[in-house]
Formats: sequence, structure tokens, C-alpha cells
Amino acid sequence: MVAYFYPGKTRSFRPQYTVMAPGGLPVLGVGLPPRISPRRLEGISRRLYRRGIRRFLAGEAVSVPLPLIPVDPLPLCRVRGAQLTLELLSHLSLRERRVALRGEKAGPEAWAIAEQLCPQVGALFLEFDRGEEVLARHLRSRYGAAPLHLGREPAPQVSVELSPCSPGAFRTLRLWGEPELLGLTLRPEWPLPPDLPPLPFLELLWETGRIEPEELRPVREPE
Repeated sequence: MVAYFYPGKTRSFRPQYTVMAPGGLPVLGVGLPPRISPRRLEGISRRLYRRGIRRFLAGEAVSVPLPLIPVDPLPLCRVRGAQLTLELLSHLSLRERRVALRGEKAGPEAWAIAEQLCPQVGALFLEFDRGEEVLARHLRSRYGAAPLHLGREPAPQVSVELSPCSPGAFRTLRLWGEPELLGLTLRPEWPLPPDLPPLPFLELLWETGRIEPEELRPVREPE
């Protein structure tokens, strides 16, 4: 179970604990009293940790200290990395699309994204410190098109980064650390609970088998 921290709606000076089930996912709701001090919040975090809770969701303007850690939506964003990239290039024809896939090592996640992108773009550039040649040979064998090493012209319109890279003169979809999705997000066809942070909540639904990545489409973040 994870904890969900949110500003409480009562004037009580004690946190209010409620077992909730948004989307069928069991979470422990923690309604926080107004003007709670960082020291008290740290005490709540430690007590929940001793009870076996390790991660949390949080409403806006709620900062939760260690030892609890926030739910990280990065794995879900990586699984849908190819779809996010193609949405950014949806205004271009297939032949015009140019994408760079970059990172430290061309591991399984890089292979999965490359295999999805290769038949959907006109040019795929690779830049990895390790494993680039093996991935390039695989793509050439499977799709009959040789990926290019980054640095060839014309430059890609979008770079997909799986780990920190040197900056380039192109838009960067960052799929490491805190994801940077260039104004996009992921959404299912059905409405989400209004107060929960959307991507971390979807990450939990995916982790627990309540939703498949294919059910999530890239959309523009609301203004």
C-alpha cells in the first residue's frame, strides 16, 4: 500500500487517516491538518514507514520528507516513450520524421523504443556509449534500414534521452530522472480521480496490473 497525502478538509490538528480505493487501488489517505510543520510531517513519514509503507502520492503544495519516497512515473513514461515521440512528430509525414535515441548504454529499454520507432520514422539516429553497434545491426537486419550516428545532417527534430547526455540543438524528450515530456502527458480513455497526481497514479495502476500501457495515449497537458 502507498500513502496519499492531501490537505485535510477539517480543522482538526491531527492527521486524518482513511483507506481509499481510487480505480480499485488501495491507498492510505492522509488528510493533513493546516499549517503542519516540517518536523511533524517528518514524524508522520517515519511512522508510516515503520508500518511498512514506502512510497507516497501527494496533492499539490504537499511536500513529504524522507524516509517515504514519491511514486516515480519514469518506468511508465519509458514504456510509452515511442508513442510520446511520435505524438510530437504527428504533424510530419513518416518520411520527414527524424529522431535521435541517446544514452549511456543501449539496453533493453533502448531496444524496445528503437524497434517501435524504426518503422515509423524516416531517419533514426543513435548515440550510445555502449551497445550502439549491436543495436544498429539488429535494426538494419530487421527493418532493412541503417540507423545513423548522431552528427549527420539533417539534424533530428526530437531527441529521446534515456540517461544524461550533452545538450543538442533539438527538442529533448527526457526519460531519465524527472521526466520532461515536452508538454505531453499520458491519459486513459476514462476520467482520472481529480485530486491525485495523474502520472504517478497511472504508474501504480500499471504496476498492479490494473491497466495496460497500450490503454494510455499521449495527449497535450492542459494549459
